[in-house]
Amino acid sequence: MSRRFNFDLYRLNVVDFEDLFLEDADSSRIRSDDEIKQVLEESCDSKRDQTQETRTAEFLWSAREFHCYPLLHGRAFCSLILARSTISKDGLIVTEEGLSAGKSAATPPLASAATVFFDLSRHLVAVEHTGELSQTAWKDFFERIISETALSLGFTSSFELEPVPEKHGIIGLFKSFDKLTRMRVTLRIPNPELTRYTKSLYDDLAKSGVREYTQDMKSPNGLSKSEDARPYASAYLAEQGYKKGDVQFTGIRNDAEETVRSGSVSARGSIKQVRDFVRGMHTTAKTKEAQAALSEIINEIDKLHPKGKVDE
Repeated sequence: MSRRFNFDLYRLNVVDFEDLFLEDADSSRIRSDDEIKQVLEESCDSKRDQTQETRTAEFLWSAREFHCYPLLHGRAFCSLILARSTISKDGLIVTEEGLSAGKSAATPPLASAATVFFDLSRHLVAVEHTGELSQTAWKDFFERIISETALSLGFTSSFELEPVPEKHGIIGLFKSFDKLTRMRVTLRIPNPELTRYTKSLYDDLAKSGVREYTQDMKSPNGLSKSEDARPYASAYLAEQGYKKGDVQFTGIRNDAEETVRSGSVSARGSIKQVRDFVRGMHTTAKTKEAQAALSEIINEIDKLHPKGKVDE
């Protein structure tokens, strides 16, 4: 029986390369959604495939079947399939005499796949959660495919996926400390969805030309937890996925000193559509059934991560 379509939610963060000393580097930065789509489409060329070698196996990571959907509810969606093919694997092999250790290979190789939906209107990414790929290094190899594709197209930027935590995951932890003495976070600020908590911080960083900002805030007397103060704005921006890695909190909670990290686990969504139908949805994108499934994904994304409002 086919299972429901489950997905993990990520933020798409544009990251500028730091080691390129080109005169026209600034003009080659990825800044528009059309440029993101160009990279995604080109990443599905077999030339961009990446090999992974482990102690006991060899795999090939590939992106395929890029497709953009008709605008729905004002949202621009595209998708592709990320696949891992098993080129060879060490193990026991049955022979006429018995069992022996050896390497097995199949032609063509069997593959495990996951569908990836890109909500370009919000720069959010829904990655299918599968038992075959979710515990692998899929994110590293997808980002490697994207990085090499961007370079081949002459861009001096790439983009990475950062987990979007469950609603109030980081903010809830921030508020749970009786006294917060240290907070460490690295923020990334391109293409943010601004709220009244983050607009001032974003405007300040954008005005200064800052794209990535590591903050290590300390106070033995306790950092301010006011919603108008810098620590709260930073925690809120991190909860939106505009970060790199975890957020670290240190302070007093339940009469004991604690150091806690948060932000590495993505919010999990689920829709009633079966997985196999969603995987093949790009071939029937204009049908009512496909539109209904995409609408469910949009609603689930907005439920997991509601869009904040900026006070006028």
